[in-house]
Amino acid sequence: MKPKNGEQVYKLIHSQEMVQYMWKYSVHMQSTQIPLAIAFDEELDFNVLAKAVNIEIARNDCMRLRIFRDGFKVKQFFLNEYKLDKILIKQFSSKDERTAFFDGVASTKLDVFGGETFRIIFFRTEDNKCGVFICASHMVMDFAGAFMFFKDLIAVYDSLKNGADLPRALGKYEDIIIKEQDNPELEEKILRDKAELDEWVAKDRVPFYNAINGTKVLDMQRRLLHKKDMNMPHIYLPVLDSTNLVKCRLSEEDSRKIDAFIKENQLSPEWVIQLGFRIYLSKINCHTNDTLFWVLCPRRRTVKEKRCGGTLASPMPWREILDDNKSFIDTIHQLSESQIFLFRHSDVPFTEIRQMERDRYGLSLMQTANSMMFSFLPAGENAFGDREYEFSAYNFGHYVMPVYVLTMQDPATHNFIFSYIHRLFLTKDEDVYSFNDGVVRTILKGIESPEKTIGEILEEI
Repeated sequence: MKPKNGEQVYKLIHSQEMVQYMWKYSVHMQSTQIPLAIAFDEELDFNVLAKAVNIEIARNDCMRLRIFRDGFKVKQFFLNEYKLDKILIKQFSSKDERTAFFDGVASTKLDVFGGETFRIIFFRTEDNKCGVFICASHMVMDFAGAFMFFKDLIAVYDSLKNGADLPRALGKYEDIIIKEQDNPELEEKILRDKAELDEWVAKDRVPFYNAINGTKVLDMQRRLLHKKDMNMPHIYLPVLDSTNLVKCRLSEEDSRKIDAFIKENQLSPEWVIQLGFRIYLSKINCHTNDTLFWVLCPRRRTVKEKRCGGTLASPMPWREILDDNKSFIDTIHQLSESQIFLFRHSDVPFTEIRQMERDRYGLSLMQTANSMMFSFLPAGENAFGDREYEFSAYNFGHYVMPVYVLTMQDPATHNFIFSYIHRLFLTKDEDVYSFNDGVVRTILKGIESPEKTIGEILEEI
């Protein structure tokens, strides 16, 4: 779909270039789709909700963003207006039926270059909850952008139902795109940040690939390629990218313990969860203290950026060297300092970080030291006023990285949920369950005795 009415054409910004980069490593464009659903324990008027969707499309400009090819380049423009004439309404008789249906929709390719950047479905669950499902191209929405869509849509719906004024306007994604077009100051900052980031990640040693199933993949490739000292396997294989989604919900008791520790010590849940991941990765990967994986940085710093749609997130290579003699709580503070550094340098494009990795270690296009993409979604309990809500992610069927991990707290129960989208070529479901059990044991050990050293925890798990 190309511009026809003189619309302003823009280049992709760096966060979108990451999406385009991922298309090169997968023959399936589904690998960059965002399929999410939200459900409320109340009756929604779907006719009013349909009107709210079209108002939301007018308010939330990323929903009018269209992608097209201009020769060998991918570019974009905004439609002045767009409306959905009809929205499918589905009634489900079981949760399994619902999951199967939405997994099917999520894994069906959006015709992005034909003008289809999202699909929306209304639904009623087996237990009479009412909800909204969206499957959006990562070119126009990231997770934070999709959550803002849900939040603003329900606010618009409430305004229509109550005959009240519409909520305050959202920020414009177009303004951010304009700001990042040919911006000399931004490019100078990126150059400075890139040099500092490269030095910070390097840590004067070759990294070690930490997989959630230990060294199975690395050992296999060492044998096949006769490279016994190889530390980074070939995992970017465009055809072998089929995935499964495994959701692990922590028990109420364990979640309550972790939540209490976080609140008592005024910590980010992400630091505690991440440290559990890193310690257990060390345990199952030859006790290496060198842990490295991508962490998704939202890159939404200002109020305007936090209140807009679009895609701004960027993966950052978070490398942490664990000190066996440092306590669990002190290592959490170490992670907090690392996060500040990375977020300050998060304007460095993923494509350039990936090239830095290849140049520094002499990697092929298919090799990497990063074993997963990790993200924490802070879905607020009061995001929809007094409403409790059920938030769900679905399997889009294909992915570039070995594993994508989405961690969050259930906004209704506060139980922690760890969702793993893993490539079947590299990891089995039982590997995921085993790894998740180990991570939970590790976190519980750490919060029970936060002054214990990392070395002591490693011996006990």
